[in-house]
Amino acid sequence: MKIVKIGKEEFDRLSASSPQATFYQSSGWAKLKSFTGWKSLFLAAYDEEETLLATGLFLLKKMPVIKAYLAYSPRGFLIDYTDLSLLEDFHKELISFLKKEGCFQLIIDPYFPCVERDIDGKEVEGGFDHRSTVEKLKALGYHHLGYNLHYENLQPRWLFRLDIRKPYSELEKAFRYEAKRRSRKKDFLAITTRELSKQEIPTFKRLMGSTAERRGFLDRSLSYYEQMYDALHDQGILRYMAAEIDCEKARKNVLKEIDTLEKRIEKLRLHEEKNAGRIKEEEVTLNSNKRLLEGIDACQKQHGEKAVLSVVCLLSRGKEAIMLLAGNDEDYLQHFNTSNIIVTDLIKLAQSEGYDYYNFYGISGDFDPKNPDYGLYSYKRQYGGEVVELIGQFEYTINAPVKHLYDLLLKIYRLTKR
Repeated sequence: MKIVKIGKEEFDRLSASSPQATFYQSSGWAKLKSFTGWKSLFLAAYDEEETLLATGLFLLKKMPVIKAYLAYSPRGFLIDYTDLSLLEDFHKELISFLKKEGCFQLIIDPYFPCVERDIDGKEVEGGFDHRSTVEKLKALGYHHLGYNLHYENLQPRWLFRLDIRKPYSELEKAFRYEAKRRSRKKDFLAITTRELSKQEIPTFKRLMGSTAERRGFLDRSLSYYEQMYDALHDQGILRYMAAEIDCEKARKNVLKEIDTLEKRIEKLRLHEEKNAGRIKEEEVTLNSNKRLLEGIDACQKQHGEKAVLSVVCLLSRGKEAIMLLAGNDEDYLQHFNTSNIIVTDLIKLAQSEGYDYYNFYGISGDFDPKNPDYGLYSYKRQYGGEVVELIGQFEYTINAPVKHLYDLLLKIYRLTKR
């Protein structure tokens, strides 16, 4: 086996066909990380017959004072993790290669499943079990950060995805009633899903910022979202998608519905005693539409005739489209349910583009309803799907004395900062 450096174009071609293909393993992601001082290595391993055995993007960051590199292969490397012999051979060659590059530590968090699980997070009887891969990596000297349940690692270990390799009508049967009902109102509410232009990224940032404030997480800066766009959009990986309401069209539809309901109720009142139950039902619907009209008028007053109310950062590569980030205008979410509408529209879009999975991305691996993060999992599972557990994050010390010095300096830095 030999490991060689390859160009970014060749790497993109090779990595795109890997079963573990993801936007993290792309030259676009390398470009994004270069803005914060990471340099990139695109590596490939071949046998004597020039057959590709493995490939990977390795990000290198020179640490201050020690002048050595921390190496990180985001969601990598790309290899057949079930071939333990191959994994061992590649590891030995890789560590030798990285040592010559001046690296003192390697971090990996492979995009490789651990144990097959169902929608409830339970192990599937007779399903695959790749814990032997974890044990092999540990035997090779990697430190496993454990089978964590939350978000302790650099990337989430637990994901939720939907297999979309069947007609949408079949997929929809597994949706919860409310998700179906809300998404079907898109035409009545004149809501469309479209891609935002680069000039509209501040709109994406605004909704992400309000969502971050509500849910209590730190949002990225506007410049970061613009850098993501510059690095990944032209590769066909990233799109900022938006659910937008046309207030004037929605208002006309709702007014027409109100008029129809009022006439129906008036007719039913001709035999009020006989139709008391139906009148009550129609009045509930009428009042609901009147509240909806108030919401449309308030939205139009605040945002104008058209308003973006939900956004998604959609990243597509390999076999899946990933909903990496999502934000909503909370003032109007209850009125228009755009978070449901944009998801169903993007599922249809991913299907039309030939992807196998729509990945809702990170969740907690604690499926107790009392878990503070349970609501996010509950929201994502309303579309059916399955829990995906990855094997986790691993660290390998390449140069022990330098790693020891790095740990000491890091400890001093944190104490000083505190």
